[in-house]
Amino acid sequence: AASGYARSTGRPGVCIATSGPGATNLVSALADALLDSIPMVAITGQVARRMIGTDAFQETPIVEVTRSITKHNYLVLDVDDIPRIIKEAFFIATSGRPGPVLVDIPKDIQQQLAVPVWDPPVRLPG
Repeated sequence: AASGYARSTGRPGVCIATSGPGATNLVSALADALLDSIPMVAITGQVARRMIGTDAFQETPIVEVTRSITKHNYLVLDVDDIPRIIKEAFFIATSGRPGPVLVDIPKDIQQQLAVPVWDPPVRLPG
């Protein structure tokens, strides 16, 4: 649906998936979006930060899995980084040659409360 939305409107499509198998279900769509220059932001869940790398239930290193089929990807390590990361993700997905960006958010980050800064400036290195 995210790809179809982006193709028909020219605006970035957005999709959300759970950790593990939910995230891996996005792999074909992300590869297609990269090859066809479709702007897309994929947001995935991840196990809690302390569980990353322990082969926890439904842990998949989705950032590594999708590194070659996305323009950029993020693993959110601080809840206060979410507004900046989401803004950067949309900027990257739509700038230059359009393509997919993945944002992976661990469960413990999802459960935290944050006061978002709604208009952080986009500052990208290079």
